[in-house]
Amino acid sequence: MSLPSGQTLSKAALFRVRLLHLGAWIGFGFFVWALRSREIGPVPAALGAVIWLSGGVALTLGLREVFRRSRLAGWSFTSLVILAATLSILAAPIWYLVVHTLVLASFTGVQALGVGAMFARMVSDVTAESRWWIPLGNWMTYTSVLLTWSSLYFGINAMLDLESEHARSAHALKLADSARLRALQSQLNPHFLFNALNGIATLIREGDRARAADTVDTLSDFLRLTLQKLDSPEIPVREELAFVEQYLRIQRLRFGGSFLATVDADPETQDALVPTLILQPLVENAVRHGVLARAQGGALSVSIRRRDEVLVITVEDDGPGLGSESAHPYGVGFKNSAERLAALYGDDAHMSVGARPYGRGFVVVVFLPFRKALRMPANPARVAVAL
Repeated sequence: MSLPSGQTLSKAALFRVRLLHLGAWIGFGFFVWALRSREIGPVPAALGAVIWLSGGVALTLGLREVFRRSRLAGWSFTSLVILAATLSILAAPIWYLVVHTLVLASFTGVQALGVGAMFARMVSDVTAESRWWIPLGNWMTYTSVLLTWSSLYFGINAMLDLESEHARSAHALKLADSARLRALQSQLNPHFLFNALNGIATLIREGDRARAADTVDTLSDFLRLTLQKLDSPEIPVREELAFVEQYLRIQRLRFGGSFLATVDADPETQDALVPTLILQPLVENAVRHGVLARAQGGALSVSIRRRDEVLVITVEDDGPGLGSESAHPYGVGFKNSAERLAALYGDDAHMSVGARPYGRGFVVVVFLPFRKALRMPANPARVAVAL
């Protein structure tokens, strides 16, 4: 079943709608039977209700097809209301004629069974009415029932359309967020790759071919890891730390012993999920604008801790800090990271940047919801790396 929104109702949903349609008619049939059973008897009332119900179901199935095609054609709400009212008025005499004819035909059958006397009252009521012209009271009753059914039809389909639109909007937002995350993630590789290649070119110009070759090998390992995780918006902390270790190894090959880097993660955080490559741009910023901004070099540290249901990631350096013109703490890496946090977690995650509370330097703290990956490592251990 196609909806005006362009969506197609699944077979299961279509079955439920049709079951609801039939169930409503059966329920209304029981109501009619209960009204008539005292007057003409339960058995004749049951036969009359079945005939009346069959005519109504057959008629509304036809109306449903007309309404469906009109909605698919894009008719306005006003046009649909006029159509429903007109068809209800015109279909009422048809329904009456069908009921009238079938009751008289059924009476012929029950007479042959020898139980015609039981149905005499029902037949007398029918024969007292004109067969070819519907009485005004019957016309109004049948029209009211058809108008009620039409209202329910359009109401239920409006709810289905709304639900479908919500589902489609949610799916579109999910696709948009996924595309946005991939675009943000893909920004990191060219940005980092440019700096790494520039460092390799410098080593070659200086004639240090051994370090240049080692840097190329480490860079290829790093890029291979990033390509493997390109479609993963989140990865465990242990895998994220592998990226950080590769990056720091590249920087050590480029700059020698001009800086010290330590990475310390609690064992229980090893399986916590973090955005892919969330640490690399933060560490890169600390290296470029913090550690390497000092003539004698410096140090940076990364720590990952759990505070109740929050994962806290801290990256700090002992560089010039915010007071220096050479420090640019709000560059591409920070903007990228903040946007990815917002896309993945909304208000459940945020990032704080500023001066270190002790000594000079710069600190970035990321707060994430603590969620563990499905696959658990056998023996998680604290990671402590000094490069």
